[in-house]
Amino acid sequence: MKRKAWQLLLTTALLLIAVSCANVVRPEGGEKDTTPPKVVKTESTPNYQVRFEKKPIDLTFNEWVELKDVYSQVVISPPLEYKFDVTIKRKTVRFEFDEREELRPEATYTINFGEAVRDLTEKNPAKDLRFVFSTGDYIDSLTVRGIIVDAITREPVEGALFMLYENQADSVVRTNLPFYFAKTDEAGIFQIENVKPGEFKGFALEDQNLNYRFDQPAEAIGFPDSPVLVSDSLQPSLAIKLFTEEQVLRLMDESDDQYGQLKLAFSMPPPDDLLIRWQDIGQETVLEKRPDTTILWYAQEEERGWKTFLQLDTVFYDTIDIKVSERQAFYESARLQPTSRNTGATSFNPAMPIKLIFNHPIVSIDTSSIQFFEDTLRKSVQPTLKLDTSSQRILEFIYPWREGMAYALEIMPGGLTDIYGLQNDTITRNYQAQSLKSFGNLTLILDSLSIDTSYLLELYEGNQEIPSDTFYIQKTNRFEHLLKAIKPATYTIRVIVDWNKNRKWDTGNYDQKRQAEPIYIRQLDQLRANWDLESNVNIKDLKTASVIRPPRVPTLRRLQQDSTLQPPAGLDSLDRGN
Repeated sequence: MKRKAWQLLLTTALLLIAVSCANVVRPEGGEKDTTPPKVVKTESTPNYQVRFEKKPIDLTFNEWVELKDVYSQVVISPPLEYKFDVTIKRKTVRFEFDEREELRPEATYTINFGEAVRDLTEKNPAKDLRFVFSTGDYIDSLTVRGIIVDAITREPVEGALFMLYENQADSVVRTNLPFYFAKTDEAGIFQIENVKPGEFKGFALEDQNLNYRFDQPAEAIGFPDSPVLVSDSLQPSLAIKLFTEEQVLRLMDESDDQYGQLKLAFSMPPPDDLLIRWQDIGQETVLEKRPDTTILWYAQEEERGWKTFLQLDTVFYDTIDIKVSERQAFYESARLQPTSRNTGATSFNPAMPIKLIFNHPIVSIDTSSIQFFEDTLRKSVQPTLKLDTSSQRILEFIYPWREGMAYALEIMPGGLTDIYGLQNDTITRNYQAQSLKSFGNLTLILDSLSIDTSYLLELYEGNQEIPSDTFYIQKTNRFEHLLKAIKPATYTIRVIVDWNKNRKWDTGNYDQKRQAEPIYIRQLDQLRANWDLESNVNIKDLKTASVIRPPRVPTLRRLQQDSTLQPPAGLDSLDRGN
């Protein structure tokens, strides 16, 4: 019995030792391991094979490894028809083709593993892990490289595909897999290696459904204006601007829950030529168009439904039934009043009008009921009143305000009447004019314009998405404008080359072979308080500055023996007509 007990203890101890040896654990102490795992060539499937026949590919490493995000990291060019499989056993990663896969004849394939393989302890990814083979007699060795940027922001686009097709039919991007492709990195750079000589169709795509086809209307695309020619003497560098084609206008949401308002939300800002009509049953109406919502304000004497009709040429038509209800409840609680209930003194720029925004459209004003007073002595002043015509909710008071002076506004009951026939109660507001030294003057100068080209100049304050000022420029080679007493800030200008002279930016269209209209962006020097800043921008320099040059990328050195990646052809090569 004692002998059996000792044998059992000895066996258990040996098992524990074996298990501890079999489990890979991070070593304690010492410097952190930053060395990535390396392929042991003698124990792996030979790389750069020719006359390759479909079979499993084994890559054995010098340390234990794991897989991470295989199907987003592993990229194969030309793409495979069927899903591949990647497995791991100890130090060996195995890549296997689907049994239905048929490799293309006389083609060079590249399997790029990205950062899918990493060591088990410190998670260092294997660097430049690629497996290349050819089904023909030699490995193709040419390269196509370039950069993809957003057509509007000019920022690099990460994760976009650039694809090459032997078949140059227009429909191929929707129906066929590309012959070659590569994904852009965080700098927007793509590089397709092991390309054979020839002429290819080029196409860039943000592939939303990961099928390598342009089959989603909202997918961003881009393309060079001519075929991509690849030869021993010409390995092109391309610059592609990515854009989303104009989307079909759709009514996404409608709401008539609140009496007096029909709210319409569209799939995109509705164009100016969208026709909105309605049945005339004697109702009072005001149409307010906002970037995100269109509001049809209405007032009627009875709870009676009616129809609204939406039409855009022949491509969009919709009918909305408005169910009018809760009219009496609305009138019991509704009030005409400013949207802001600030009771303290509001600071304002004396070079600008004072604005007061109301919750309902205003249809009539009794100017005798509106008074403005200056200083504590309450000297009466007479500003000019202006009602914003786009919404009828913004009342502007225009006057040569004196800097540093206090002002008081009083609107007596009944001074304003809204669309519902509601009138205001007493409204009082206090204002304090700031010193003009708190603001700055900005002179915008745009030189070297083409007299035959139209431009849209937009001025943005800081990170604002809506321009603070917009200027349309045409039939001149120089534009100059002084902006007085504006807020100190860092401003950015955006210049749109308006090819079709419709006073707005137009996206591109693949079937029409039309690029997106060029946009150039420049951040101006900071405008400081009590400063006069002159910003003179040459459109030629602006174009050059808008070309984003790719940085040095270490993973590309093997192509040209430690040379930097050459910059692509300038982005302004796509900017035709100017």
